[in-house]
Amino acid sequence: MKNHPFLILFIIVLLISAGITGIYRGSMEEEPPLPPAKMPEQQPAPKEQPKPEPQPPAPKPTPPAVPAPRPHSLEHAQALQVVQALQLPDEQRKATLEKIAHDSQLSPESEKTLSEWTAGEDKLSVQEVGTMIPGEGSGKLTRYRISAEGGKEDLLVTVITPEQGAPRLQSVEKAPADKVQLKPESDALTVVEGFVEALRRGDMDTARRLITGDEVTNATLAGLCMMFEEGDLKLRERVPMRNMYHNEKNSGYLIYLSSRKSKAADGKFGNAGIELVHDEKAGWRIKAVALDNLLTHYEQAAEQEGGIFFPIVKNPQGGDSLVLHFGFDDATLSPRSVSQLHIVAQILVHSDGNLNISGHTDDVGNEDYNMNLSLRRAEAVKQALVADGVKAERISIRGMGKSQPRRSYKVGDSRQTISAIRSENRRAEIYLDF
Repeated sequence: MKNHPFLILFIIVLLISAGITGIYRGSMEEEPPLPPAKMPEQQPAPKEQPKPEPQPPAPKPTPPAVPAPRPHSLEHAQALQVVQALQLPDEQRKATLEKIAHDSQLSPESEKTLSEWTAGEDKLSVQEVGTMIPGEGSGKLTRYRISAEGGKEDLLVTVITPEQGAPRLQSVEKAPADKVQLKPESDALTVVEGFVEALRRGDMDTARRLITGDEVTNATLAGLCMMFEEGDLKLRERVPMRNMYHNEKNSGYLIYLSSRKSKAADGKFGNAGIELVHDEKAGWRIKAVALDNLLTHYEQAAEQEGGIFFPIVKNPQGGDSLVLHFGFDDATLSPRSVSQLHIVAQILVHSDGNLNISGHTDDVGNEDYNMNLSLRRAEAVKQALVADGVKAERISIRGMGKSQPRRSYKVGDSRQTISAIRSENRRAEIYLDF
C-alpha cells in the first residue's frame, strides 16, 4: 500500500460517497401502494316491464270556424247566427241548431231542413237576396242565401221582422246553388233573383222563359243582357232587391246594382224595376222591366271615340234596332260587337223571322268609297251571326253609305262634338223585327 498512495485515496473517497448516498435514500418517503380496485356490487337484474299498449292516433284538431262578418242589421245577425252554428262540431252543432229552431218557433219542415243540411268542411258564405212584403200589417221579410263552397244546394233563410218585436227566423228551405234553376213553386223574389242572374250571364234562353206577355221585347232583353255584360254591374250587397208591392196576382221589385269596381257595399248604383204576375200553371213570371236610371249608369261608363253607346235604338220604321259601332275607316268588329252579336244570335236561332242589316258611315270621304265601306260593315255583321249558327239565307244586307246619319252636326259645333257625332254614325244596324 505504501507504493500506491493514490489508490488508497480513491478507495477512501468511494466508500465515503456510498455512505452518503445510502443516508439520502433512507430519508425519502416511499409512495404508498395503490389500494386494490374495488369491484362494483352486483345489482339484481330489473324485472321485465310490460310493453305499453299501442295508443290510437290523436284525433285531428277541429279547424277553427271561419269568423263571420260583422252584422250590419238585426236581420243579418240572425242569418249569421245560423252560419256560425253550421260550422260547429257535430254534437254542439246539433244542440245549437235545435235551440235556434226552438227560439224562432220554426215549423217541423224548416227545423228538419236546418238540421239535415250540411256543408262538411266547406267554407260557408251568406248573401242577402232582398226583402218581401208578406201582407199588410205583417212586418217585413228579409231573405239570405247560405252557400257552401262547391256545394250543389244552398239554404234560403228568411227572417221576419214584425212591426213590434225583434227579428227571428221565419223559414228555412233548400234551393239549387245555381240560381237560374228554379223550382215551379218558386216565389216572386226567387224568380227575380234567377232572372237577374240569367241577364248577368247573358243567358237569353233562361231569361226569356221567365217572361210572359209581349211587353218585354227581344230587343229589350238583348239590351239588358248587353248592359249587364258591358256595364260591369253586380247586385248591391245590402238590400239588393226590394219589394215595392205584393199580392196574390202581382208583385213589383226594385233591383239595385252597383259597379264591380266599387268597394263600398252601398256604392253608386243604377236600378231597374221589375213587375211580375202570377200564373196558375207557370207560377210567377216577369211581365215588365223599367230601366230607370240604369241607362244613366251605362252612359257614364261610355267612351266617346270608337263608340260605346246604348246598343238598342228606335228604328224609323218602328220597333228597335241593335247598333254596332266601328272605328274610323274600319269594317272590323270589335270584341264588344262580337259579344253583342252572340246575344242576338241566341234570339235568332229560336225564331223564324228574317234579319235585315244596314251598314253606315260618317260624312268623311267620297260617296262611292263610303258606300263600299258601309256594305263591308254589314257583311262583317252577317258573317259573325252565321258563325254563331244563324242561317245565311235568313240574313239580307245593304250599304247605305253616309245617306242616313243617326245624328247630324251644325255649323259652329265644337270639334269634340263633331268627332263624337261622326263616331256614332260609323255603324251597322240590325232591325230587331223578330
